[in-house]
Amino acid sequence: MFHKSVDLLSMKKRLRLIFIAFCVSFAIMASLSLFALKQFSSLIENSEEVDHSYNLISKLYELGSLTKEVDIKERGYIITGDSLHVNEMQQYLNQMLPAANELEQYIKGDSNQLRLLSQLRAILITKRDLVRDNLKYLDTAQSKNAASPFFYEGRTIRGEAEMYMDKMRQRAYETLKERAQVKIYYQEVTFSTIRYLLTIFAFVTLVLFFFMIRELKQRMRYQDELQMKMRDLKRSHAELEQIAYAVSHDLQEPLRKIQIFSNRTLYVKKDSIDDESKTTLERINSSATRMHDLIGDLMNLTSLVKEEHMEEIELNQLLQLVLSDLDERIAEKKAEVHIEALPTVTGHHKQLQLLFRSLLDNALKFSKEEKTPIISIRYDRVNGSELREYGIVMSQPKEFCRITIADNGIGFEDKFIKKMFQIFQSLHTKQSEYSGKGIGLAICQRVMVNHGGYIIAHGRPDIGATFKLYFPVQG
Repeated sequence: MFHKSVDLLSMKKRLRLIFIAFCVSFAIMASLSLFALKQFSSLIENSEEVDHSYNLISKLYELGSLTKEVDIKERGYIITGDSLHVNEMQQYLNQMLPAANELEQYIKGDSNQLRLLSQLRAILITKRDLVRDNLKYLDTAQSKNAASPFFYEGRTIRGEAEMYMDKMRQRAYETLKERAQVKIYYQEVTFSTIRYLLTIFAFVTLVLFFFMIRELKQRMRYQDELQMKMRDLKRSHAELEQIAYAVSHDLQEPLRKIQIFSNRTLYVKKDSIDDESKTTLERINSSATRMHDLIGDLMNLTSLVKEEHMEEIELNQLLQLVLSDLDERIAEKKAEVHIEALPTVTGHHKQLQLLFRSLLDNALKFSKEEKTPIISIRYDRVNGSELREYGIVMSQPKEFCRITIADNGIGFEDKFIKKMFQIFQSLHTKQSEYSGKGIGLAICQRVMVNHGGYIIAHGRPDIGATFKLYFPVQG
């Protein structure tokens, strides 16, 4: 037994260690995962910045080509006077400022680039105005082949625009170089983090798998031992039932003989026997009768095994049978029994008959002499939530048929409830007029357990007792 308890303690300790190791490894993997996710987000963000730098450089070259094309078409118009050059030049002029404005989306957050872009826009606007002034000048001049001052100033302005675009490209190349290095760093960190994460995950998984397999084998071994113990327990239980039945059956015969001989002696020797001997024989006869009843109750208790076959029981009919058995006791006590319409439940007829007989017998036995015994039996349907107040926890909500049996007898204090349902536990002494054998309520509880139900007791001294039977509703 000590060895088993040590094994159970070591098993619980191993399970606790496995749980702690799992929590620690989960925390480490979660931290690494969050770190890897953060690094990956930074890598994506930096990659987008690199793309912006590439796009900025590309757009700057496109803008430079537009300004160069404007000069080419302007010079072609001066040389040839062909209006086709003017149309193409107007198209390039219309594209120039929108192309410059498009650059802003790639340089957000870079104050230097924004400043250069602002200056570049001003120069391009000036370039556009000079080109238009030159066209007006050429349209009014007598000779279109002569270059105007607007043309030369426009070429100078284009040079300034090229200078600003070169500065922006240079800045973009520097930023691109920095971001490319950062990108490489984040790639390396992300790769290393993921590698460590996978390594730790694989290691932890293998270790936990090893421990779980080991624990599973231990549990299977304990399960096999438990099954063996259960088989031994069932066999021992069956043997004990056989022994109890045999002993109680064999005890009946000598008890009957004791009763027969004591009664015979009292009858035959009634004139010659003295009062003391008569009293002694009467006490022997009373004790034999009491022991006979006790053995009968023990036989009832040992016979209450959970039978497989259950049937629909009409409780109204069953109670009529019980009341007919107790007719003499009820008449003797002048008791009143009030019964409401009761339901049909699934159960064992003999066990339920024994249950209600024991409860009604108790109500009659523990009634008060100066008061007419009143016993009421009621029925209602409940969800069983009140059972939680008595520490009864169910895996899922159930509905119950609740049978309430109340009396106006001597009652009891609620602190004795647990004691009442134990075998051979009586709340009254042997000398008390209400003495009992202490088996009746143990039988009642055993019957309710066999039916998957519960029995709850309430009592108030000198006011009465209430017993509630909860039969599960068969869904």
